[in-house]
Amino acid sequence: MGKKKHRHDWPEAKKLCRLNQNDIAMAKSLGFGPDALVRARPDPKQKWKLPVKYWIHELHFKRFGYVLGEKPLSAPQPTTPEDDEEARRRFEEELYWEDYRERNQDDQPAKRRPVKPAPPAPAAPARSAEDSWMDEVFIDDIGDGDRPF
Repeated sequence: MGKKKHRHDWPEAKKLCRLNQNDIAMAKSLGFGPDALVRARPDPKQKWKLPVKYWIHELHFKRFGYVLGEKPLSAPQPTTPEDDEEARRRFEEELYWEDYRERNQDDQPAKRRPVKPAPPAPAAPARSAEDSWMDEVFIDDIGDGDRPF
């Protein structure tokens, strides 16, 4: 005896795949039945697989060039004369400032203040006889590679 084929209906597929009426209409126009949509649901391990809703949207857009229920992109608005006047004013102002900088530019480079040298570092205090034990304890050749941690 073989397995009994489970037949899903559209309300069940709508609930399981989280679809709306537009998604069902797109699936029907692509030729899918409710069983195909239920089987196409991604498993939690299938992170690469789109949910059925977005998969239908993608397939419908590829085949028909639009998605039901989404507003088509409108044509860009024509520019108004005010926009053109504002752009013209900005362009003229930019030209004015370029010309202003050229006219007021000196042939000499800008004067800079001389840089003062840094004050010398204070000399190290002289060591007393009490501090001589430090020469024996501390080694100057210890590097980062010598640390145990």
